[in-house]
Amino acid sequence: MFILTATLCYNRFVLPSAIAVSRKYAVDRINREISHTVDECITQLDIDTDDFIKEAGEDRVNINSLLINRLCSETAASLSERLSNLKNERIELPVGIFSGIGLFSNIGVSVPVYLQSIGEVTADYDTEMRSGGINQVAYMVWLNVECRIEIVNPLWKKEVVVKRKIMLSDTILKGGIPDGYIIER
Repeated sequence: MFILTATLCYNRFVLPSAIAVSRKYAVDRINREISHTVDECITQLDIDTDDFIKEAGEDRVNINSLLINRLCSETAASLSERLSNLKNERIELPVGIFSGIGLFSNIGVSVPVYLQSIGEVTADYDTEMRSGGINQVAYMVWLNVECRIEIVNPLWKKEVVVKRKIMLSDTILKGGIPDGYIIER
């Protein structure tokens, strides 16, 4: 009876707190790895925001899709390698943190939680156009990165997916100045 009660308490109170706290640590770590990797790839490729969008005349814009695809590829490969180095990275969490009560968060022995990469990293790009004023268009290019890792403990494991959208370029394209315009109310 005691084992059943202890198991129910663990599953109802401890496990959800443990997963939530561990997930926050994992997401923070992945976000730092993504930021560092993207910065590193941009520096290695020696690119600037102006390199992504080139004006090709008065009425059209060219996107440097080869450069963006290269950045996506480099980012995914480098980030995948960095995350594979997380294999069995150990996070020590005090037992009190699993209670969900802030007063106990630094009390008790440490319980190890491990981060493991499960090898899924994708990087792709997206574009967006929107009105930027009278006869102007804002044109944006985004780098979308998605990573998957697992949080592992001897009693449970949980997959964590982190998605980041990083702006590569935000360009205002100016059109001709109209002789007049009407504002509708």
